[in-house]
Amino acid sequence: MKKDISFVFLSSLLLIFPFIWSNLWILAWFGFAPLFFAIQNKSKGQAFLLFYLTGVIFWFGTIYWLTHVTFAGLIILVLYLSLYFGIFGLLVSIISYKPLAINYLIIPSLWIILEYLRSHLFSGFGWALLGYSQYLNLPAIQIADITGVWGVSFLVMMVNVCIWKIILEARGKRQEARKF
Repeated sequence: MKKDISFVFLSSLLLIFPFIWSNLWILAWFGFAPLFFAIQNKSKGQAFLLFYLTGVIFWFGTIYWLTHVTFAGLIILVLYLSLYFGIFGLLVSIISYKPLAINYLIIPSLWIILEYLRSHLFSGFGWALLGYSQYLNLPAIQIADITGVWGVSFLVMMVNVCIWKIILEARGKRQEARKF
């Protein structure tokens, strides 16, 4: 459990820093990977809670300045916005057990759907979309011309999933080699 909490804090920081210091945009490309490792072999409820906690830390780190407007409003907003992270973690835990190549597309698609819903439900909150962290990364944001910010978010999340799956596969091959 201690390792899982470390992964939660690591992911939170890797995701917060690109929004605070824009020149650290590269951190978003692997910010979710530690969190994906944290939910390995966890129940759906544990996956939800780990992602939810990451969301709480992320949102407090990115919209902390709202405390100057309303402290209670900040708390309520953070707890609400973190639900999107939690739901994403729950869905990833359900999908990731199936070793399908299509997961490389499904998991980022789920993130985009949740970002889109967050941006439009209940009058919307379109701040801190994953793609916004890349605004200084000129080569990556060129796709926004066609796809909007959601295409950039999709690309960043897909790289996170690829990093996670590549490391998992390398670990599996190393463990198989040790058996012989």
